[in-house]
Amino acid sequence: MYLAQAQCGPMDSTVSCCVKTHPATPERCGLTASEASKYLAPMKAVESASEASEEAIPGWKQVCIDAYAQCQEQAWSGSCYDCFRYCEGQHEWPVDKCRRRKGGE
Repeated sequence: MYLAQAQCGPMDSTVSCCVKTHPATPERCGLTASEASKYLAPMKAVESASEASEEAIPGWKQVCIDAYAQCQEQAWSGSCYDCFRYCEGQHEWPVDKCRRRKGGE
């Protein structure tokens, strides 16, 4: 299965990375099977979508999606939604408006 071979990227949280790496053994990540399913369901949906059409999402848009997800998960400064909409129009993430907070918070 693809998820078992998944590698963690810069957009993954520690928990999602662990669940990607060990989908069959969620207890290794400190989760129950039910808790792990919250992480696995979206990953499986993405996997299915990417298998259906590798070119369905242009590269620039995937960058926008990944940056938006990271913005939301890490509570970046700026409006993540507004920056995502900008990114859709300009095909690049507006780092001057939405970025990691200083000090890694």
